[in-house]
Amino acid sequence: MVYRMVAVAAVASILSLAATQPALADGNLTLPFANPNPRITSWTDHHYPTRQEDGIMVRFDGATGYAYDGHRGTDFAVPSNTPVVAADAGTVIYSEWSDSGGWGVVIDHAFDRTAYFHNNQLFVYPGQHVSRGQLIALSGSTGNSTGPHVHFEVRDLLTPWHSVDPYGWTGPGKDPWRWDMGYLWTSNPPVPFLLPLAFPGGAHWNYWYGVDGPPPPVSWQLRDGGRGIAGYAAKWDADPGSAAPRTASLTGTTAVPGPGSHVLHLRVFDRSGTSADITYLYLYDLEPPSSALQVDRGTSSALNLHWSASDILSGVKDVTIEVAAGSSPYRPWLSRSADQPSAGKSLDATRFFGDAGSDYNFRLTVRDAARNAATPVVLTGSVPAGAGLSATAADRNILGPLPDQPDGAPPVMGVRQEHPSALGALLLGTDASIHGLAGEHPAISAAPASTAAAVDLATLPSGPLRLLADGTTWTTTGATGQRFAVSAPVRLLAATDGALMAVAADGTIAGGASVAAALPSGATVVDAGLFPGTHSGLALDSTGALHAFGGADAALPVTPSSWTLPDQPVAISLAGTAQSPAGILIDASGDWQMFGSLLVLPDITFEAPAFDPATGLPVR
Repeated sequence: MVYRMVAVAAVASILSLAATQPALADGNLTLPFANPNPRITSWTDHHYPTRQEDGIMVRFDGATGYAYDGHRGTDFAVPSNTPVVAADAGTVIYSEWSDSGGWGVVIDHAFDRTAYFHNNQLFVYPGQHVSRGQLIALSGSTGNSTGPHVHFEVRDLLTPWHSVDPYGWTGPGKDPWRWDMGYLWTSNPPVPFLLPLAFPGGAHWNYWYGVDGPPPPVSWQLRDGGRGIAGYAAKWDADPGSAAPRTASLTGTTAVPGPGSHVLHLRVFDRSGTSADITYLYLYDLEPPSSALQVDRGTSSALNLHWSASDILSGVKDVTIEVAAGSSPYRPWLSRSADQPSAGKSLDATRFFGDAGSDYNFRLTVRDAARNAATPVVLTGSVPAGAGLSATAADRNILGPLPDQPDGAPPVMGVRQEHPSALGALLLGTDASIHGLAGEHPAISAAPASTAAAVDLATLPSGPLRLLADGTTWTTTGATGQRFAVSAPVRLLAATDGALMAVAADGTIAGGASVAAALPSGATVVDAGLFPGTHSGLALDSTGALHAFGGADAALPVTPSSWTLPDQPVAISLAGTAQSPAGILIDASGDWQMFGSLLVLPDITFEAPAFDPATGLPVR
């Protein structure tokens, strides 16, 4: 299971604003181009618009067949190079290429988020504030597109993965897509853009130059927007202003100032005296990143590898680790690549399972977004004799003679695999062994006397406590703890006062009130959580329904009434109180839906196991 949330604090602040603002009577969006009556070739599919086919297509008025299955937005058929403008004021959070959407822009607004895809050219960069009607792109047919159009998409800030239809719902009965927010268009006409357009050449915008050489000079050519061209003013990293001296020419050129992040501001003027600031981002990084690797002393068949990487300009893009057994050649083992690298330092870790009594060489290579490479780091780790397991055929195909790998994504977050903490994570093997990842030091755990499989791990002030499938608990020193009379336990819950509860698949909660009577026929409990500082919480069953225990019934009216995610439910995270609950529900594919306010959820909620796609090993 992999799910990620980026810039939690920024998202939370936006959510707070959105939650306190009243709904706009006439909406907040204008059309993203000058044509007041554009032809629409595909509407938003109200029957689960998530790019997934379910065989049903429903338009906003209940009609069918006017959208392709799972379409998340509205396709406006406009000619190539039509000026595309911001539908509302906001901050650009995405401006780059994607294979499916081509050149795309996403803008955060106070009430929602808009996206514009399949463009030929972009004029904005992430972090830039834009006004309603400001030029952001020229339309096109890039990416997965069959003809020139603008794919316009609106997303709900409270659930950023969920698209909504700006046309609302006027069909019979209840809207099939319960996330819609109603009619979002204003009564205002679209904002025309008639100023001259600037077409850049030479250096690529929003592209990190680096190991492949410095950027060539930037050039541009102006095109009349309908009112005549009166020239331009160009300046690096600042708007020249409407009073700046103009260059009376249709073309111009300038060199990128040097390494770093630089914005070229081209203020273009028409003959009526109107001007606009058009911006281009140019990036240049000559400094290689730095990196470090640590291999913990082996105490079992698993070697813990910790690494760090840092780059102050373009950010760490690629991390690869190769492995060699003894004197054998290096083989690719682990690889990670950031979609949007951020400058600064990153820490991570993973486990390597080796053969007993064998030495392994590990080689770490880090590259930044400008393709500069750090000096490779090479270290050796040894697996103690007698600690190895036999390798599977799949593992031999990938890495040669290595032992069994983890099962991939755990069926429930934290169960048998990983227990998050503020300092990193503790990995719990089915054999009840405990290993530390990232900020945690290796945890030396004595084997329990019971041979039952490990189920879950709870962190107490005295240290980690392991729950096994037979209901017994064990400390890291091998001492016995509380025993629970439950069959098929799925979760060990620890209250802040030290009280423990064992939740079983049949709904029995040892140490708490049972929810077995509330389970639908054939359903089982897959996860449960406690509200901080209480003995009350919610249990999640295999149908996606939630059940309160310990007096948390007040939370149920606020929680989702039905499971709307595409895959089976696997996990729940809770915060707040039963009277003001917040939480996240996660499915087996990593999709999530939230209830309440994200503001009260701790940052650790947004971390989860990540697994290398080639090896299945957990990566932090």
